[in-house]
Amino acid sequence: MHWMIKCRSKPGTDELRNATIEKHKAHLDSYRDETWFSGPLFTDDGTSAIGSLRFIEFPDRAACVAYIDADPYTLAGIFAAINIQRWQPSLEHRQLTYARKENTQQFIVHCTDVADSAALRDELRQDHRDYLDALGDKVIARGPLKTDDGESVVGSALLLDVANRAEAEALLADEPFNKARVYGQMTFDRWIFGHV
Repeated sequence: MHWMIKCRSKPGTDELRNATIEKHKAHLDSYRDETWFSGPLFTDDGTSAIGSLRFIEFPDRAACVAYIDADPYTLAGIFAAINIQRWQPSLEHRQLTYARKENTQQFIVHCTDVADSAALRDELRQDHRDYLDALGDKVIARGPLKTDDGESVVGSALLLDVANRAEAEALLADEPFNKARVYGQMTFDRWIFGHV
């Protein structure tokens, strides 16, 4: 099973983060095989860390919780909130093998479906896939977010590689699920390739 772990930092924790970063990296190193993507969330100008994002492979939620609870950032009290959701990758890209581009920015787009979206999702699924396929290498990773049992889709997660936030927002404005209001909420956060 694959999971998205999205953490939001408490304000004013940059110094604590810097003091803990080497222990944090050692923790990440012990999960290299399980990690698909890992890196910090930053303010749009790239000057301040505001959280952490991982796409990771574990057998169940309990293993995810154990992993993030043992992270030195968690133990140091850096995170204000930790969100764990089951994720199904639609692409085979992984951070360790992804060909990075110069002069681009990366964003995590986290989408949450409205209630009773299943029928509309089914109707638009191929249009959704075709649209994202056409974006080519602007999409690093993508896939649906699901309930823990994998039976129901509750949203989508995408990693984009674009010029800036304006381009990221413009690309999602025309995405079929978004245009049809499958999503009730959508957030964009600057993400940076981190240590795996």
